[in-house]
Amino acid sequence: MLESKGVSLSNFTTKVTLVVICLFLVSCANEPNANPKLATGSQWDFDHQLQYKQYKLSENTYQLEVINNNSVNFDRLSAFLLRRGYVICGQYGYKFEVLKGVEGFDHLRASPNLIMSNLTAKLECPISE
Repeated sequence: MLESKGVSLSNFTTKVTLVVICLFLVSCANEPNANPKLATGSQWDFDHQLQYKQYKLSENTYQLEVINNNSVNFDRLSAFLLRRGYVICGQYGYKFEVLKGVEGFDHLRASPNLIMSNLTAKLECPISE
């Protein structure tokens, strides 16, 4: 049917293959670790099994919010913040200012049904010279 309209089957197959490859490449372009400075909004970290939000506030300043889902320990949340800070800045010397979400040592005994807020911090990367 295609050959009766002047289109060869091999030419059609080549075009379809190119379209599929282009769609595959475009779908992989939004990977947050490809360029972590450009990743914004809600993301999922498979290594730490947690959800986080990343916002760019200025050239070297970001806000990270780790979503508390009550199945991830605070130590994993805080370790994620440190590791993500290094991934975003690409070097040591970055600063965190914790805005909210730090839990007390005995918060589970004192308030077993307390719903903790998300761990939110402001990240400031050192200025590269």
